[in-house]
This record gives sequence, C-alpha cells and structure tokens, in this order.
Amino acid sequence: MNSDIERTGAEMRTCLGELVNYAQEVKEVPEAIFAKADQVSRELARLLKGHEMLPQKFLQNLHMTAGILENEAPYCKNQQKVKEMAMQLQDTLGLILWGECHDDYKPGIPRIR
Repeated sequence: MNSDIERTGAEMRTCLGELVNYAQEVKEVPEAIFAKADQVSRELARLLKGHEMLPQKFLQNLHMTAGILENEAPYCKNQQKVKEMAMQLQDTLGLILWGECHDDYKPGIPRIR
C-alpha cells in the first residue's frame, strides 16, 4: 500500500480516536476536532478512489466511529449535531466502498452513471 494512504489513514485513526474520546468522556464533540477528522477522512477517500483492494483497518475505523457517535448522540449536549457527524462519516465510508470520493459530487449537477 502506498505511503500516502498509510500516513493519511494513521492520521484519520488519531482524529477519529479524539472524536470518540470527546463523545464518550465530555459528552460533546468540538466542531474543530470533527472538521479535522472529516477533512482527513475525505482525503483518505480521495486517495483510495478506484483501488480494488481497500485497507480493512481504515474502513473498520470509520464504521466503528460512526456507530459510536450515533450511540453516544443521545447523551451529548448537541445530540443532532453529533448524529449529523456520524452520518457524514458513514457517507465517506460509502463513497470509499463505491470507489468514489467527495469530489465526484458537484452541488446542483445531476449525476448519471
């Protein structure tokens, strides 16, 4: 696997770990921490676009973090925002599984496959 994917994946795991810690311990997720995790996971999706073999550890990490955020949302100060964060991570995971990335979607432009 290429070093950019490994490096970005490791950075994503760190950011997602921070998200989980905040959600479980502080019962809130600071916007800046989520923004960083979202940016890094989007970059990973871009790097993985078109790859037939995907690193399972990164996919599991995205899936698990989204699930934890969804489960912790009812106990967090901003429940709806935490649920939205979980959905964004699920969307990124879905794009990776489809061999796509966020850049493939342009607002207002219909997609025809």
